[in-house]
Amino acid sequence: MNIRKLSDVYIITLTMLALFSSSKTLGNEIETIEVYGNFNPVEVNQLPSSFYLLTHDQINRLSGSTALDVLSFVPGINIKKSGAVQEIFLRGAETNFVIIQIDGVQVNNPLDSRGGGFDLTSLTKDSIYRVEIIKGAQSSIYGSDAIAGVINFVTFDPDFDGISVSSGIINRGQKTASVKVGFDGTLIAVSALDTDVQKNGDEQESLEFSLNHQSNLIKNSITRANMRYSKYNQSAFADQSGGVMFGSMSPKDQKDGELISASLRHSHQVNDSYQMSAQAEYYQATDDLVSAGIAPYFNAPPTVSNNEYSYYKFRWLNGFKIDELLLTFGLDFKAETGQAAGYISMFGADIPTIYEIKRQNSAAFIDTKWSYQQLSLFLGVRHDSTENFNSQNTWKLGADYKLTQQVRIFSNLGSAFKLPSLYALSNNMIGNSELTPEEAFNQDLGVEWAVGATTVSASLFSYKYKNLVDFDAGVFSLVNRSNISSKGAEIVVNSQVTEKLAMSASLTRVDIKHNSGDLLTGRPKWQAGLSVNYEYSNQLNTSINVNYVGESTATSLHTGDFSISKLNSYNKIDAHLNWAYDSIHSFDFYVQNVFDVEYQVAVGVPAADLGLGVKYNLLMD
Repeated sequence: MNIRKLSDVYIITLTMLALFSSSKTLGNEIETIEVYGNFNPVEVNQLPSSFYLLTHDQINRLSGSTALDVLSFVPGINIKKSGAVQEIFLRGAETNFVIIQIDGVQVNNPLDSRGGGFDLTSLTKDSIYRVEIIKGAQSSIYGSDAIAGVINFVTFDPDFDGISVSSGIINRGQKTASVKVGFDGTLIAVSALDTDVQKNGDEQESLEFSLNHQSNLIKNSITRANMRYSKYNQSAFADQSGGVMFGSMSPKDQKDGELISASLRHSHQVNDSYQMSAQAEYYQATDDLVSAGIAPYFNAPPTVSNNEYSYYKFRWLNGFKIDELLLTFGLDFKAETGQAAGYISMFGADIPTIYEIKRQNSAAFIDTKWSYQQLSLFLGVRHDSTENFNSQNTWKLGADYKLTQQVRIFSNLGSAFKLPSLYALSNNMIGNSELTPEEAFNQDLGVEWAVGATTVSASLFSYKYKNLVDFDAGVFSLVNRSNISSKGAEIVVNSQVTEKLAMSASLTRVDIKHNSGDLLTGRPKWQAGLSVNYEYSNQLNTSINVNYVGESTATSLHTGDFSISKLNSYNKIDAHLNWAYDSIHSFDFYVQNVFDVEYQVAVGVPAADLGLGVKYNLLMD
């Protein structure tokens, strides 16, 4: 590590220690999350796994316009966007090893060529109320795909009553608008985004509509229904093309997408010892992609693809309380359908890519928590049965021990799996119906120290992945062959230093080893963040966000052959100011990349430059 990188990390570490040592006792409010899988809010200081939360106020202070921009500020997550392709590396894991949820509904698309991603640019920042992230293997609750963690974007605030309107223009003409109407546990929201052409050559339009409702149909029960519709189109230089810097003469990829999701959830506290919950979900995603390819076209030929994926899912939960034992027994059923139509142009001919596949999965699981004085133990086991695959058994074992009133120690061990994506199984060019599930094992050990309004959380983690799906050029097919292991450490500090000053900081290091020597891109060893928020008065507050990302490896085809490059580390600073003119009208002012730092997020894909933005907000009760 060179001196500049070391100084960056050293300064942030000193800041984190200063936060802890200078904090005042102002009282701490314990946050709750719903991402844990039992449909009920869980206090985050009772979890054996590492977690992270972004509140609505924190999200509003971040620059950017989409969910992808929001995640770039989460400790341990690195974002790479190149053209219409995006990747999310959580503690170095593959982008398809994370379950993405919107209001508890999984939205990963297994027809995606990355094996199960979700286009986070289709979810606008204005529509997000909070973000919940649990890190580590979670298959014992969620089943397939939850190898590295679960990210839940919450758009519904059941306590909101009134009308909220916002519109703004941020860097390079990104125009945003949203309207929310809340009444009697119902929230109707519409959000729109039009980016114009950005520095990286991307251009996007999107429109979202959502309807959420929560009510108490019978005594001691909660019923929640939500529906979401999203439509978007993108124009961007192809991934690996060298982007606007090296491939600006290439035609852009054109992508159109449409998403529909709906869910109905009912939870009923029958008596002091028994609670029943049930949820039904439906999800449908279609996307059309037209790509001109990358010359000389052997590695990236011109393609046209029209994909449609849908699933419906049922989950039934039974919760029992027996003295100090909490036991949840659950049943899952999921039915998926995927179909694709298109072609790849190779050797002067259009080769059709047409396939259809259906898959069903049934599962049963038990999740338990037993408490005795300061100790809580967690045990979960799950059995998944999927047609055409051997049954999968996963487990987790966790512990939480309150060493003192301020200090708790937590640990988590768990196994996880991921079924081969529908794309990997069925694509008639490189698909392989003989693929087996990818598997993982995770260990997490941490300590949390809470004093007054300051919380310090530090954890050590390790992951082992095997049977990873990879492309074998020798047989021109996807195969199970790769094994990867990673280990690292993470520290996160949050502090309300004074009544007016709040600060948070994070530092993450991840080391990754690959058994076959294959290249792993987009995974920096070091990441760090710092956020400072100061409230001058009830009408005026400001914040500064610093994001450090270390050096990483990247690849490109823009030279006509496969090439490997190093992407330099960078420090990006954003600033935000909120001015409340009165109780109804307010303004947000943004300065993105304050010092106009130049860096690339992929080869030939420059990051956003210095930019100004303003957003007007109207709130009526």
